[in-house]
Amino acid sequence: MHCRIMHSLWYIMTGVIYDNNFTTHKCLWDEYYSENPQRYTSVLERCNSLGLIDRCIKIPSRHATKEELLSKHMAEHIDLLESTEHYNDEQLEQLSSRYDSIYVHNSTYKQSLLAAGSSIELVKAVVDGRVQNGMAFVRPPGHHAMKSEYSGYCFINNVAIATQYLLDKTATQKIFIVDWDIHHGQATQQMFYEDPRVLYFSIHRYEHGKFWPNLRESDFDHIGKGNGTGFNVNVPLNDIGMKNEDYMAIIHYLLIPLATEFSPDLIIVSSGYDSAIGDPKGEMLVTPACYAHITQKLMSLCCGRVVAILEGGYYLKSLAESAALTLRALLGDPCPVIGSLQQPCKSVMETIGNVIYAHRRYWDCFKYNICYKENLPEICYNFFDEKPEIYQTRNMYPKIDTSSFDIILNNIITETKLFNPKFRVGLASKVVEYSNSLKNSKIYQYLKSKVGNLHILKECQLTIEEFNIVYSTEYTKDIINKQKYVGNIDKEQCSTSSINNKFIVDDPVFNTFSSSVGPLLQIIDSIFKNEIKSGIFVSLSTANLRKNEISYILNASIIGAKYAIKKYYLKRILIIEPNENITEILSTDQILVISMHDLLNSSKTMNGNNHINISWSKKLFNEAEFMVMMQHLILPIAYEYNPELIIVSSKFYSNINNIHGIQITPIMYGHLIQWLSILANGRLILYEQDGHDNSIYRNECLLQCSNALLGKPISKLCIKNLLNLESKDILLNNVKNIGNNWKSLQL
Repeated sequence: MHCRIMHSLWYIMTGVIYDNNFTTHKCLWDEYYSENPQRYTSVLERCNSLGLIDRCIKIPSRHATKEELLSKHMAEHIDLLESTEHYNDEQLEQLSSRYDSIYVHNSTYKQSLLAAGSSIELVKAVVDGRVQNGMAFVRPPGHHAMKSEYSGYCFINNVAIATQYLLDKTATQKIFIVDWDIHHGQATQQMFYEDPRVLYFSIHRYEHGKFWPNLRESDFDHIGKGNGTGFNVNVPLNDIGMKNEDYMAIIHYLLIPLATEFSPDLIIVSSGYDSAIGDPKGEMLVTPACYAHITQKLMSLCCGRVVAILEGGYYLKSLAESAALTLRALLGDPCPVIGSLQQPCKSVMETIGNVIYAHRRYWDCFKYNICYKENLPEICYNFFDEKPEIYQTRNMYPKIDTSSFDIILNNIITETKLFNPKFRVGLASKVVEYSNSLKNSKIYQYLKSKVGNLHILKECQLTIEEFNIVYSTEYTKDIINKQKYVGNIDKEQCSTSSINNKFIVDDPVFNTFSSSVGPLLQIIDSIFKNEIKSGIFVSLSTANLRKNEISYILNASIIGAKYAIKKYYLKRILIIEPNENITEILSTDQILVISMHDLLNSSKTMNGNNHINISWSKKLFNEAEFMVMMQHLILPIAYEYNPELIIVSSKFYSNINNIHGIQITPIMYGHLIQWLSILANGRLILYEQDGHDNSIYRNECLLQCSNALLGKPISKLCIKNLLNLESKDILLNNVKNIGNNWKSLQL
């Protein structure tokens, strides 16, 4: 399936399905039963309180047909559930006792049909292009419903039926199912265990079989069968108390590389929230904002086609907040900050190594992975109880006092800042002679033809007041005086006494530089006044300054960062330099610079607490190497640093070898920007240095980056080039050189 990008849309089209009939199914004999109608109502109430539902396109709900159910369930399974519409209470409870963690209500059959049919309608709307992504608020959940057995609150497998419908009825060829519910979706695994068209990826509490559903096949070594070998990925968690950093390690080291190589047409999330903080079943510590981060990472993988279908989640406050932030992420709103992520725990890193070992023969991304284990992992299964003939139906879930977690979660919600500026991206350019120069430029016309009108910031030039926020007048004079000895500036031109309120100095070189810095500061002001989420500085210059001129002494990114620190009291700013080196010596711990260079230039900069130099031996990244560098180095560091602003400073030259840097393809740039923009509340500035042509390469770079910042689909990364032993050694050397200063790299 090709990636069809809907250029006419300014905002993401997100579909949502909900139906008040989802409140009818309830337990008649246990008022404290965990799976209850309040789960549905709490989610809808929170989404409405944030104004999210009104921003979505409502997809009509419907009942699934028996033909659709028969694609994954036996006829006897369906007929028995249908017969319960006429059971009395005693008969309902008696039938429920035959199954593990099940209650049946007279409305259960119809409501299960409604959940399955609604799931089909939502995925179909995405595949048809009526919406870009969506979320289904349905119940009962489905991922434990097996072919001929009800289990774990589930009767009909909503995700499996929706998946099979797409495979049978549409042109969809590959589907990636991400199951982040705390319980293993054993039924979904069984239904696609031999099908290579479906990659099933489950993160679940396991504890070596001690946690429900207590199955041996929930461990990492169950990887599929026949043609489906390698397409079933279990990530079993053997300890409780897993945090955001543990889940993000799984996402960076396992999920993203696998999904990129698989290249699905659609991602379906079995979206359970019992791994969220405070849930009595999961006993994990994942914050609601973490789900938003994972969701937007998934959106970068298949042109934004992501569908989340509600599964578990039993602590109403964390369930509602987590689901709402997931929907907010699907709408393309800036992700909330999740705090500084530290070192993943030993247990989760052991599991990651085990998964890589089990799948190393089937996925290229794992063949030379630095987490790969040479020795056969130990397999430990500690559950030996036999299934009872009759299951308990009453007093299974005593009422739990949630007051302590209510306080914790209320504090998290209060401290979580949800921003949604009017404009997602603001464009600015260097001041030139004619007004409206950016709007009349070829590059703007190109972007407009692809993504529509973009918000242009008013042109402005750096003022002495702005510059003095960063540097003193004496420092300015010193910089200008240094130019006299270089021989490029006439002494009479360089009159430092001519500083006025409009320009810093009457010097043509310095004024050229100030016209580049002024718009950058304007972008920063617009971001922190909450007018725009992010910004792009597009250079319209036709001539480059020489290396001994001021732009090489005063780095614009550093000036912008120091300006933001002084004016907006920022504590952490991340600067990414993909193919250029910061030449100004940093004197503050409030700025972290990550530079990427070919190996020949790696000696220019020493790694330290505020400057990281990632060196690579090639001037041209292949997709696999880029993926490894991002997921194993840049993103873990960025999440640990937890920036409040990100500046990506780059040169979009088609012949990057002329400046001895590393060339990154336009699609890679799009993914770089998309992944980074998930951090810092989306406050990211792309600063293009000295663009001097309108090459296809430059235009495509700016297009992919613009799409990423707008929340529009970006083209898929196509992993055609494999990693090799050299790539692994280079990565290990970088981790060794950098890792001592960063807990996230101490694996």
